[in-house]
Amino acid sequence: MTDENLDKLMRKVLIDALRMEWSDALNESPTMSTTKEFQHQMKVMLRDPFAWYHKKTRPLWKKVLQTVATVVLVISLSFGTLMVTSPNARARVIQWVREWYETHIVYRYSGEVIPEEMPQYEISNLPEGYQEIDRFTFSSYVSVIYQNEEGLPLYLDYNFIQQGGAHDFVTTNMDVSDIIVNGHAGQLFIAQDSNQGSAITWVDENQNLQFTIDGFADRESLLNMAESVRQLLK
Repeated sequence: MTDENLDKLMRKVLIDALRMEWSDALNESPTMSTTKEFQHQMKVMLRDPFAWYHKKTRPLWKKVLQTVATVVLVISLSFGTLMVTSPNARARVIQWVREWYETHIVYRYSGEVIPEEMPQYEISNLPEGYQEIDRFTFSSYVSVIYQNEEGLPLYLDYNFIQQGGAHDFVTTNMDVSDIIVNGHAGQLFIAQDSNQGSAITWVDENQNLQFTIDGFADRESLLNMAESVRQLLK
């Protein structure tokens, strides 16, 4: 018996044992409904269980000890002159930290909480055959899901840059490079494993948003899609 067959057999035995032990309790328990946010998190976990596990379980001390490069504090300096005379401009200054770890890069935010409603964006230049199939909108985060005829998914995620937020990118088996998307700094994560998706992310300081596109696409396709992201008119 191969290791793979043994794993399948053990998994079946464990599932059957759990089903027998908890069948009565499950039958008596009331039907539960879940929120869209919970359902989306489950989809995120299923897309890359190992990355999701590392994000949820990495302890604070390890985050500090695993830092392998300088923590970069990025402050929007393009508003420097305007900030001196405009309190509104001063309040809109964006602060974010990019932390490099052994297997991850984390964008961590320190800007003020933004009370605005989340704007709606889309990828206007989709690869052939892709279309939007779902959209989840939360108070500071939006996830748009696209799919082609073969069932391959593509994701556009974006979130406000505000206090307490963060975005985590796995760098294992990734070729990471710095890029510019419509004048905004970002990074490209190209998978070296054909079973792993690639991603592109960039920060739009003017809109207080970080955008991310990930899916099974090459460098040129990701850049083209990123440059085509546009806001939907109400």
